[in-house]
Amino acid sequence: MRLAPCLFALIAAALSGPAFAADARLEESLRELDDTTRLIQVCDLAVMDKTSSRKEGVTDRAFIDMLHRPEIHGDIAIGDGGAFRRKGEWYEFSYRCAVTPDHMRTTKLSVNGIRHVPHSEWAAKNFYP
Repeated sequence: MRLAPCLFALIAAALSGPAFAADARLEESLRELDDTTRLIQVCDLAVMDKTSSRKEGVTDRAFIDMLHRPEIHGDIAIGDGGAFRRKGEWYEFSYRCAVTPDHMRTTKLSVNGIRHVPHSEWAAKNFYP
């Protein structure tokens, strides 16, 4: 399940590194979500942070559920259908994301199997520039 674009824009604007949940507006927005959606959004934000760097560039979009729904077991999401966009290019990945019991912060995140997605595959996967 995806957030409305305006809520995602608020979350992305409030993102300030690993301490993103400290922002009061972001925390308030996240608390309005159901537990599963909150878990997914917190993991999305953690992927954005983890895949951003000075060398490679800033990740401006990340969705753990872009290609497939995650398997959710309590406070853990696992899957292979994640995608993120950095410098206008899309990358697929698999992941395991653990969050706190209130689903407000990640406790552990692994992002694996990062693969650049050629432009020829974007339409079939509903990726956008």
